[in-house]
Amino acid sequence: MRYTVLTYNFGGYEQVHEVKEKDPEAEYILVTDDVTAKSKTWQIVWAHTDDRLTPFEKCYDVRYHPFEYAQSDIVVRLDGSIGINKSLKPIIDEFERRDADRCLMIHPARNTMPDEYAAWVSMRNYPQEQANRCMNLMRKMGYDMGNEGLFQACFEVVRFNRTNQLINDTTYDLLRLAASDGTIGRINQTWLTFTINHLFSDQLRVMPVSQDIITNSDLMTWYLHNSHRKNLERPSIAPVMFGKPIETRK
Repeated sequence: MRYTVLTYNFGGYEQVHEVKEKDPEAEYILVTDDVTAKSKTWQIVWAHTDDRLTPFEKCYDVRYHPFEYAQSDIVVRLDGSIGINKSLKPIIDEFERRDADRCLMIHPARNTMPDEYAAWVSMRNYPQEQANRCMNLMRKMGYDMGNEGLFQACFEVVRFNRTNQLINDTTYDLLRLAASDGTIGRINQTWLTFTINHLFSDQLRVMPVSQDIITNSDLMTWYLHNSHRKNLERPSIAPVMFGKPIETRK
């Protein structure tokens, strides 16, 4: 296979969105703990079928170890809330033309870590104590909270290489380090951003994309969680990566 499309659904958190148009050069893998799950378009892989981990811990274990499931060296990793309408070959073609290591989605609404945590606290009832804990850990590791540039984690393309393996392993280890009461929390894009910005920005060839790729293109659709209703498009700010304004693929 030229590339793998990898998604996951644990604890019945999402609906299964069947692939509307498949690329014969790709494999489509759905990792789940639901042993009754069926699909006409996804290859089902059962994992973490016991209850020792929370659904989010299971999700992040797959998210940051994608090549344990893929048979190719390029993985398109999608949250279960994203449906595929057409072949993702155009993305892979550009990814390979750029010789990119990683395709990352630039955050459309916020640029700094404090703003992201503040939004989660106010809009998603994220515990302020945990937000403070995470940011304090980042500061202790030398991170400047004024750094501009945030990535989303619901979509990315990852090439199998040492740099990406280190990014994935480091992000997962930091999620565990920052866990409250030993349990990984729901927000992970901040730690992915921290790892890339603070440790790997000068080593990584990034293909940046905007959120439009899942909200306003014909390739994919972003659905509301556990629903077949389309997620609403959201206003976007000018994208920033590594502290500089950039242009993104839409």
